[in-house]
Amino acid sequence: MDGSTSVSRSTVIEASCELFADLGYRSTSMRDIAQAVGVRAPSLYNHVSSKQEVLFAIMDKAMDRALSALDDALEGVDDVTEALRLATQSLVLDFLRYPAEVTVCNTEVRSLDAANRRAIVAKRDAYAARMREIIERGCSIGAFSTRSPQLAAFAVLELGNGAKSWFRAGGRYSDVEVAREYGEFALRVVGAVRAEQPLSAQPT
Repeated sequence: MDGSTSVSRSTVIEASCELFADLGYRSTSMRDIAQAVGVRAPSLYNHVSSKQEVLFAIMDKAMDRALSALDDALEGVDDVTEALRLATQSLVLDFLRYPAEVTVCNTEVRSLDAANRRAIVAKRDAYAARMREIIERGCSIGAFSTRSPQLAAFAVLELGNGAKSWFRAGGRYSDVEVAREYGEFALRVVGAVRAEQPLSAQPT
């Protein structure tokens, strides 16, 4: 029995995201997606026009969410050291809470059509530029001592991938604890000087 009436566009996109993360975009067929949501393949086209549309929707949603979270983290924050710490926390939390979407964003940009690729790369570049601007500002006022703000920005941006590679929900550390500690790691990357608390002393 086809359960297409109980399937929504968001259901299709969520199921597709898990499949793309596990199998890869090119190895996932519309039939695979249909099976995952319990409908016949033709019924998917009541909700999406193509697999390419689904891929773009996953990435566009992920980038908009990350940019919005970064805006929220930095709102009203003037101190550059605090800005880098909070921005890194936001980055790491996003990676830990949405691992499938992050995996798709990291591995499937090449699978986007040209116009879709330009749109996603522009958002990705805008995010990286925000992080780089914080580090460059910190260096310009003497708050950070790194010799290469650009390389430091690359390193900080990779902290999310580093945490995602080992983190398991329900493990020894919560996602919030990990994000807080990685925020401190970012300050070390750029050579910031500030008092730190041990992980056990962080507020809950």
